[in-house]
Amino acid sequence: MNTQFRLSVLTTACLSITYSSMALAETSAQDQTKTLDTIVVTASREGESINNTPAAISKITSQDIENKHATFIGQLLNQTPGVLMNDLGNEQHMMSIRQPITTSAVYQYLEDGISIRPVGVFNHNALYEVNLAGIDSIEILRGPASSLYGSNAIGGTINFLTKAPSLTPTADLGLSASSEGYRRLDFGASNTFDTEYGEHGLRLSAYASDRGDSWQDHAESNKQSVTLRHDWRISDATQIKNIFSYNHLKTDMTGSLNAEDFNKRPGYSYQTFTYREVDSTRLSSQINHQWNDQQQSQLTVYYRDNTTDQNPSYNIRTDVKDKKPTGTYSGQTTYNAFQSYGLNLQHSISFDQVKLIVGAMADHSPNQAQTNDIEVFRDPNTLVYTGYKQRQLLRDFKVDVNNQAFYTQANWQALPNLNLVGGARYDWISYDFDNKLVPSKVTGAPDGKRSFHKASPQLGFVWNITPELDLYSNWSQGFVPPEVSSLYGANLVTPDLKEATFNNIDAGLRFKVLDDRLDGEITLYRLQGKDEVLSYTKPDNTREPRNAGKTLHQGIEIGGTWKLSERYDQRLKVSGSIAKHEYKEFQPSSTLNYSDNTMPSSPKSFGTIEYQIKPIPALLLSAEGIYVGSYWINDANTEKYDGHTILNLRANYRKNAYEVYGQIINAADVHYAESTSYSNNQASYTPAAPRTYLLGLRYHFGK
Repeated sequence: MNTQFRLSVLTTACLSITYSSMALAETSAQDQTKTLDTIVVTASREGESINNTPAAISKITSQDIENKHATFIGQLLNQTPGVLMNDLGNEQHMMSIRQPITTSAVYQYLEDGISIRPVGVFNHNALYEVNLAGIDSIEILRGPASSLYGSNAIGGTINFLTKAPSLTPTADLGLSASSEGYRRLDFGASNTFDTEYGEHGLRLSAYASDRGDSWQDHAESNKQSVTLRHDWRISDATQIKNIFSYNHLKTDMTGSLNAEDFNKRPGYSYQTFTYREVDSTRLSSQINHQWNDQQQSQLTVYYRDNTTDQNPSYNIRTDVKDKKPTGTYSGQTTYNAFQSYGLNLQHSISFDQVKLIVGAMADHSPNQAQTNDIEVFRDPNTLVYTGYKQRQLLRDFKVDVNNQAFYTQANWQALPNLNLVGGARYDWISYDFDNKLVPSKVTGAPDGKRSFHKASPQLGFVWNITPELDLYSNWSQGFVPPEVSSLYGANLVTPDLKEATFNNIDAGLRFKVLDDRLDGEITLYRLQGKDEVLSYTKPDNTREPRNAGKTLHQGIEIGGTWKLSERYDQRLKVSGSIAKHEYKEFQPSSTLNYSDNTMPSSPKSFGTIEYQIKPIPALLLSAEGIYVGSYWINDANTEKYDGHTILNLRANYRKNAYEVYGQIINAADVHYAESTSYSNNQASYTPAAPRTYLLGLRYHFGK
């Protein structure tokens, strides 16, 4: 379907829901919000006060999301301690949480507690499969959480919690545009109404964006996202939540530049035909039933359908023979699709001072993949890749991915101000590989099965020293099985890759001091990895997965909000990290030993500081500084990126139903790179956007 058709369907659906919501209204009472202790669900899969949670967890509230008017999820996540999400353009990204800036499968991305992707099919860009317009809050749990969520929950777990339906009819319509070709339409509508079969709530949240001509060549894109949530309150004891989410993204892929072009013409692109097209559909239904004051059960069933078709810029490379460039170029087009059928059953029981949670899950995800080899043509003068020609089908296979698990967690209120938490999970993961081609050195390994199983324990405590001061510590283990692409994507013989395991210990302090004017957290952590799967670039410029012997990640994370003055509601928000990520044992060949070197793309420090002021109640002004320190870009620690500091300015005016907002991103017009890499004995840079102006208008109905 073309963009115009998608937009017309989206608009029609939006208008239909608006009319229905207004027509079903019978009252005009306003939604009421009662401020309590911060409640988080990610650390236990059930709502619980953060004061009882022995984990490094942060929450981005609905008010934070509304104030920021983010066009990229990283603009929100980077406000939290220890989180750095870089922008590769058109919602593509990489992440750093207790890890280097990486594409590795060391994060869990959830929507209402359900993983966006199944085990073995991680995508570092997976957050472009989230509809931010339908998100009410975001919780970030740092460090391994495998005792609850299984594999990949190592560096961090990010849970996007969808917006619940409003009690009365509401709707909003927004338009925004930037000086660099970005345009966006937002729409939302919601209502709750009574029937003889119970109380029903509906909310539709959608947006469509488009990026046309801009500072950068070959960088156009469009995205359409829709989230529909239905809440059915059958009785006080029984509720059902149904969520449908669809995201489509089609984007050019600009790739990176050499040092000279990055410095002299950062908007230049060598690419003319590389692209990525993604369709992601998720459907889930969750029933909650409270048997009595002590027991409740939760059953979730879900379905995923995802396809990614791409001719990626990162697959285009210089051919190398005998360690010398041949002057020819090649690449690969790839296709990947999976469908998932899953369920999660959980029961909790409370008795005396103990709360016990037990659960089980099962996920069946058939995965299909194809890879085509292409010959690439390049103009030697302009360095532009002018075209390509299909050569041969390299891979055509199916892998049935299965994951079953049991988990439990116990919370013991040992003393009135001391809560002890222990948990464990056991996972069985299997890959059933079916090669649709005749096995060979080109077409891959013969049919086969691989399985992995792992126990993931966790222990922690939180001591409420005073109502304003919490001390906590947590020890946990996590693991990551090899990815499907690592096992079956490259070699005739399936690589003998082990699952990576991690041991983490952290200790933190949460506090509210100065009459609650200063609210913050400080966390120390030490994360030891064994057999991490890394992408190693061989002398012929091809990549293959390798297990690194041992790695060490350790550092300090800080965050806080200081209410400077009640006058004009002045606030200062700070978040950041100081860390070191290093190989302890990594010898990829007999002649190369990177042990005790710093891992590439791991800045020693990064952080944000933001000043907010309301000169009048309807106007919020903010200035935000973002700092990323220098870091090595190669395993040998001989090439370095110097880091950068940028300034963002925002203004948001809201009066009754009308809202207007403006932003100046990279206000000082700093020239910097979002990411860097090193291959063929040279550095490559992904340039960041120059100074960008954005203006938005929004009208809120029924508020």
